[in-house]
Amino acid sequence: MKQWKLKYKLYTTFSLPVKKHFYTLRCFPQDLLSQKVLACRCEVTPPSVNSRGRDCFGNSILFGCCENEHTMFEVKVDAVVQTKDKPEPEIMEPYQLGMFRAKTALTFMGERLNEFYEKLPEAKDGDVFMRTEQIMDRLSSSFSYVSGSTGIHTTAEDAFAQGYGVCQDYAHILLSVCRKEGMTVRYVAGTIPGEGETHAWIEVLGKEGWRGFDPTHNRPADEKYIRFAFGRDAADCGLNRGVFLGNANQKQRVYVKMEEY
Repeated sequence: MKQWKLKYKLYTTFSLPVKKHFYTLRCFPQDLLSQKVLACRCEVTPPSVNSRGRDCFGNSILFGCCENEHTMFEVKVDAVVQTKDKPEPEIMEPYQLGMFRAKTALTFMGERLNEFYEKLPEAKDGDVFMRTEQIMDRLSSSFSYVSGSTGIHTTAEDAFAQGYGVCQDYAHILLSVCRKEGMTVRYVAGTIPGEGETHAWIEVLGKEGWRGFDPTHNRPADEKYIRFAFGRDAADCGLNRGVFLGNANQKQRVYVKMEEY
């Protein structure tokens, strides 16, 4: 068991004033059985009317609207989180879990990923966690990390075809191959110590519950990982989404600090 102090800051600037800025935030830790949020304060600037809720995946969200004109939008999150290296029990009904076995626009398998899949060694004992580690290890030797090399719309197939990408691409590729194996798997957005930014990995559902695997670092996700959001792929896990009125360009900066408490 570990306890962490978490700071998250999102700073957005607009080239011209905007108004009626509607936003949805998932940039704070989820309260789970294996991850307890002991304290959490979220501050949005400019001040706005907002509400708490949950999305269809069970993620806690904050949504609101900045009505008046503004040229900057800032979100600060300060939290204390306790984590345990143990599987997270599933609370959904079995029929609801099918969405985590179906391919998505970002995780479909094309020619290159199918070639990769066909070259994998045959699974032996049916243990989904061991099989995931086996696939992850093969991916680590077939794919490279290059910062800024892909975007939010890059598919698993496109990233794998070029041979490099970022953590989102590693997660999408592993999701794609694990789903080909018939596993129930989900995308996770969150953070780990030393990143300075957010991170992405996957979780696999086994008999004991959900267990995390980080293909970017080729290792299981343990108590050093804090989870913000779950979904079928990255499109379901946007930490900051918004729309506004105004003909403005925007620039965003994100800073994350996670240290043992």
